[in-house]
Amino acid sequence: MRSHKGYMEAQGVTVPFTMSIIIGSTKKLAILLPDREYTSQGPLFWYANQVYFGEGFDTLQFHYPTKDIEEQDLPMIVNEMIVSFLQKQDYDSIHFISMGMGSTIVAYLLTHQLYPNAHAVWFSPYIHDPNVLEALLNRPNRGLIFLGEMGDLIEEEGAQLIDEKDHLIVAHVAGGNDLLEEESPEFNIHNMGSMIQAIQQFIKKEEIELIEEKTKIQVYFRLYGDDFPLDEVTEKLGLEPTKTEKKGEEIIPPNGRVNPHFRRYYPDTCWEFDIGYEESIDLDEQLDKFMRSFRSKTFLINELREKYDLKSFIQVVLQVENGESPALRLNKKIIRFAHQIQTEFIDFDMYVMPYDENLRFESDGVNFKGRNMD
Repeated sequence: MRSHKGYMEAQGVTVPFTMSIIIGSTKKLAILLPDREYTSQGPLFWYANQVYFGEGFDTLQFHYPTKDIEEQDLPMIVNEMIVSFLQKQDYDSIHFISMGMGSTIVAYLLTHQLYPNAHAVWFSPYIHDPNVLEALLNRPNRGLIFLGEMGDLIEEEGAQLIDEKDHLIVAHVAGGNDLLEEESPEFNIHNMGSMIQAIQQFIKKEEIELIEEKTKIQVYFRLYGDDFPLDEVTEKLGLEPTKTEKKGEEIIPPNGRVNPHFRRYYPDTCWEFDIGYEESIDLDEQLDKFMRSFRSKTFLINELREKYDLKSFIQVVLQVENGESPALRLNKKIIRFAHQIQTEFIDFDMYVMPYDENLRFESDGVNFKGRNMD
């Protein structure tokens, strides 16, 4: 990496910059346009610069002077500088990264110049500025937008409008203000890590893969013992088992390949019935469906239990997606049923699929708490 500092001039105004260049050559450029309050030395821009450089981009960072430039003039002045710079280069992939006031520059660039393939990462864009909002809504450039959940910008009408655009991905930063910061340093670190990972995914795939899976619940009942006729259980209960095991039979792995040096055998005979996985966060509803299969079979189960000295248990399996976990409680009906058949226990297995709790996304009116983290 080679870095050098310099100045660009336009309309009698001088703006310092830092250019970091990949050793060799690249056709990709990231242009970083910070806010006046949040400069290119802020942690978000520092890490964004590192991420883009790591993905094979040259990076160009602007450092606006705090004086001598009126804010309303800045977009046109910096636009002239960037156009002049790009005319001397040979980049075919451009990403703009901006925050706050920097978003007015990106909006001007996208509106007045032909950058149909440019992508943009927007940290707290000025969506209250008509020019910025118009560029976000009407320019086709793919964009990743971060808004603080506790900031003022998210309350703007424009926040709802940009959520509806297919070419924009809007992430709400948990607890973040308009600088995407929170009072707790620990939360800031976690949030920043989440944002940087999202940017990496956006660079590589031009999108964020949202977690669209729904939480699923499965309930099953197992009868087990030393040995007993499985067909008799099936006939008496009038239910087709979803799984059976016979004591002493060899356990065959799912891939079908048996290790001759490590053979395993079923320790019990068992008869199992389940209602299958169903998308739901209502455990009561799933337990009621389960109970409908066994409501009139308490006497039959007890008859089999006493005849063959059987034991039983009820298993609830939860596959939690997108952080949506059902309330874990048992209603009277399942407790009464378990007591009547003298089941050994009611067990819970919970599998929480990975998701990013620091970011919230909107897609087709549905709120996602994270994304696939591959």
